[in-house]
Amino acid sequence: MTRRFTVRTAAAVVAVVSIVAMGAAVSANADSLQRPTGGKAVAHRDGKAVRAGNAPTAVTYSIGEHALEPTLGIDKSGEIFYAAAGFDDPVGEPWTLVMHSKDGGKTWEDSSPRVLGQHEMAISLDPYVYVDETTGRVFTIDLTLACSYMSFSDDKGASWITNPLSCSQPVNDHQTLFAGPPATSPTVGYPNVLYYCWNDVGSSSCAKSLNGGLTFQRTGDAAFDGYDTSGSQDPGFYGVNGFCGGLHGHGAVGPDGTVYIPREYCGKVMLAISHDEGLTWDHVKVSDIRSPSQPQEGAPHPSVTVDSKGNIYVMWIGQQNRMPYMATSTDGGKHFSRPVMVAPPGVNETNLPQIDVRSPGKVALVYYGSTNSPYQKCQPKCRADYWKDTTWNGYVTISANALAKNPLFYTGTVNNPKDPLIRRECGPGRCQAAYDFIDVEIAPDGTPYGAFVDGCMADCTPTNPNGEQYEGLVAKLVGGPSLK
Repeated sequence: MTRRFTVRTAAAVVAVVSIVAMGAAVSANADSLQRPTGGKAVAHRDGKAVRAGNAPTAVTYSIGEHALEPTLGIDKSGEIFYAAAGFDDPVGEPWTLVMHSKDGGKTWEDSSPRVLGQHEMAISLDPYVYVDETTGRVFTIDLTLACSYMSFSDDKGASWITNPLSCSQPVNDHQTLFAGPPATSPTVGYPNVLYYCWNDVGSSSCAKSLNGGLTFQRTGDAAFDGYDTSGSQDPGFYGVNGFCGGLHGHGAVGPDGTVYIPREYCGKVMLAISHDEGLTWDHVKVSDIRSPSQPQEGAPHPSVTVDSKGNIYVMWIGQQNRMPYMATSTDGGKHFSRPVMVAPPGVNETNLPQIDVRSPGKVALVYYGSTNSPYQKCQPKCRADYWKDTTWNGYVTISANALAKNPLFYTGTVNNPKDPLIRRECGPGRCQAAYDFIDVEIAPDGTPYGAFVDGCMADCTPTNPNGEQYEGLVAKLVGGPSLK
């Protein structure tokens, strides 16, 4: 999806805010929203099944609304907020609903910002929801044709404050919003620094807010330059070696205020690391296992998360075999562990990786995967028609010892494999109705939740792979080892 959400610097604007009311509408009941799944999770190490007790069970619910590039957030009380977007507004443009569940995904209500009963975010070309768990503040971002708006709520969506002037950057794409403790600056009226980072083709740039989202200012150097000046011979955009562009994954902040931005950089899995709130950046390569590159294949962007001790966890899709890998660092990114393949046996191609962590070593990962993809047999030159019978499932994977040399994983299938979420090709990069990414969060009680899109609902046959409907799903693993 095209993204041009923009932020105006504090020096250039005095933010104007408005308070708007929410008009909630309860969706269908829990019985009508629950979906069949793959049931009990599989225990595995290095892609091989192992004997292990205490396996969790996959439980999946529809949110009752469309979704594209779904993000979700969970507050301290375990309530879930979900960005539900779809192409069903009166003029055919996508728009976003902020869906809210108080019971672990069983039922949902619309908690979107409204003015006089009407949705304030009438059109969005890029949905995004983020919850700052330490404060409970819920953020929603929407791109309109002329500008972009950020709204936030401190009462679980009952009312919202909207900044209508968070807009000035003319080229703005692929945003990520995240918060963490300050490293160098005093904050005003809000304890955390809020970061907004985006792709502007020539770089991966960031802005920060020291007042909870009322105003933003550019941080300093770009997290990544669009062109690799180290003399890279990696194929780039328009046939220019080293022209890697500005697309990146979602950012994270460590307990000491260090900022992390992941991306593939012409195929290299890289992290940009800032110890001064984005003023300057260091760059580290995570692994020699490369990622599909954006110019050549479309990039399933790497994902990063950081635990309370500052340990770093990075997940990405391998270029050679299109399988998901995870590597960890316990020294601030100076060194990374041997990458481990995190998919269960039987999966032979994956896409759209995301990872989250709760306590040290306790992680949850999500991705789409296929058990009948032709890629392992036909690579590197696979024709599009080779995927005509391929089906894709959603997966939630957890580990309670991710910092170990050989972690144990449990993986649950989000859907009944007889009823796939996607047919035919799913990337690399964009995956049909899911578009560019999905999401995962671990709730305060340790339950992992994943946000997926079912893009294969009505008349989903090989001749009509997307069907006529698509909707958002939230999936969790119940039981199993604690991630708390």
